[in-house]
Amino acid sequence: MIALVFQAGPLFCAFPLEEVVETMRPLQTRPLAGTPPYVQGLTILRGMPSPVIDVTRLLTGEVGEIHRYVAVRAGRGVVACATGPVLGVRDIDVEPPEGPSAALSGVVSRALISGVGRIGTDPLLLLRGIRTVPDDVWEAAAGTGAVA
Repeated sequence: MIALVFQAGPLFCAFPLEEVVETMRPLQTRPLAGTPPYVQGLTILRGMPSPVIDVTRLLTGEVGEIHRYVAVRAGRGVVACATGPVLGVRDIDVEPPEGPSAALSGVVSRALISGVGRIGTDPLLLLRGIRTVPDDVWEAAAGTGAVA
């Protein structure tokens, strides 16, 4: 599978290339009260308000250094994923998270991780579209768009 590979803190992750819209430097992001800790807030992508998800915080619970935003197609629009360094487009081999990697069975993991592979001796998590954006965040983004 062809995927965009990046780091999220100590983890290697990838999005299927067909879900990726673009990568960019981090943009100005406005915080949004009352959202989960992994939601950094809202930013403007190509003239439209979009939620920003800290992928490191989503997957590990820790705050990671943000190097890039990766815009991906999500259920209700485009989401900016705040990531560590982007390592490029690669052909990766992944398996569904079964067997030994079934430990990845938490609520976020089941909704987000579609496969597990490796880069050298390190595990690689193939993420499916970011669908962990709460409805109230999408509504706030839509409301912001109506005002702009």
